[in-house]
Amino acid sequence: MLLESIIRFTLRVKDHRVLCATFTGHELKIELEAKKRRRLPCRICGRRSWPKDRLPGRSWRHVSLWGIPVHLYYRPWRVHCPEHGVRVEDIPWSMGKSPLSFPLITVLAFWTRLLPWDQVARLFGVSWNTARAAVEYGRQQEDYRGVRFIGIDEISRKKGHTYHTNVYDLERKRLIWSGAHRDRDSLRRFFDWWGPERTAALEGVCCDMWQKYIDVIDEYCGNSVIVFDKFHIIRHLMEAIDEVRKMEAKVLAEAGCTVLKGTRYLWLKNPWNLTEMQKITLSGLLKSHYKIVRAYLLKELFRKLWDYTSKAWAEKYLQRWFWWATHSRLKPLRDFAWMLRRHQTGILAYFNLRIDNGIVEAMNNHAKVISHRARGYRHEHTFSLALIHGLGKLQLPQCQHKFL
Repeated sequence: MLLESIIRFTLRVKDHRVLCATFTGHELKIELEAKKRRRLPCRICGRRSWPKDRLPGRSWRHVSLWGIPVHLYYRPWRVHCPEHGVRVEDIPWSMGKSPLSFPLITVLAFWTRLLPWDQVARLFGVSWNTARAAVEYGRQQEDYRGVRFIGIDEISRKKGHTYHTNVYDLERKRLIWSGAHRDRDSLRRFFDWWGPERTAALEGVCCDMWQKYIDVIDEYCGNSVIVFDKFHIIRHLMEAIDEVRKMEAKVLAEAGCTVLKGTRYLWLKNPWNLTEMQKITLSGLLKSHYKIVRAYLLKELFRKLWDYTSKAWAEKYLQRWFWWATHSRLKPLRDFAWMLRRHQTGILAYFNLRIDNGIVEAMNNHAKVISHRARGYRHEHTFSLALIHGLGKLQLPQCQHKFL
């Protein structure tokens, strides 16, 4: 009788009772029965009505007990609801026609966020498709109301320049969509799924300066402001600085001078992140007249742009920096300056909305962890589903008893 009491306590059933619990040698068979002379709730509206007739018996796979598979057996009643007619009763441990019990779906959905799906399937003695079905349920619980700012970036799925486009909610720090490739069609699929009503509610879209993304955002988001991510801008600047260093180091090496050898990170790191030895080395190099010194000073001057709080003053400073860079006689810096001029509107929009893709880059690292712990994903849809389940902050099913 103790086992029946535990089952009744964990299922928290009110209209049903445990008829018997039988161990067959390889599984624990739990038979349940509805209590007599009791109205049962309608599956649609929950209104209680008298039972009409019964359906054939069904079984549900339940959470294992001490490694022993557990199955629930019950013959559902049909009730005559005054509003919806004859309907199947609301079974508290069931979710529609799923052969899994509600608590088992909850447990699987929880563990698939932490472990690869095949490991979860082996731990609980279910198939890989069963674990995936639990993940699919969580995908149906999404709620994206009130999204105002989104960030768009791509992540590499496997070798060979195979990318995935990810769209994040910047305010709630969650992934809302993931799709294969990083072209115009991939982003169009997102906006078609997102819908015109939610698209019209967007106030800002943050992305890098990838022209294919820009074209689609202009096509769908006429009322939204495009903000170019400052971290991607800094990355382009760092690439220009490093190009100046490599070009000058090559010329000096041909003349037998190796003073710039091994100094790459002296020019790229933030001053406050340098070690004491690096600070001493850098201070000595700054007294020279190498081209990399001009490039380094321009990099530090560009950093001050993000300290401005006024868009008008930031625009004036950017124009001054543009003149300095274009007259620096450094081709990589000139090319970078002209790239800023072509995208100036989106860069200056940052000072109105103050959004960037910093949280996006952090969550991309978490996405790589999800991919690495599963040793990669063969199919694009499965990879997208795993990312949404792990990073989407979806509401897990809530059962009456906490099994974890």
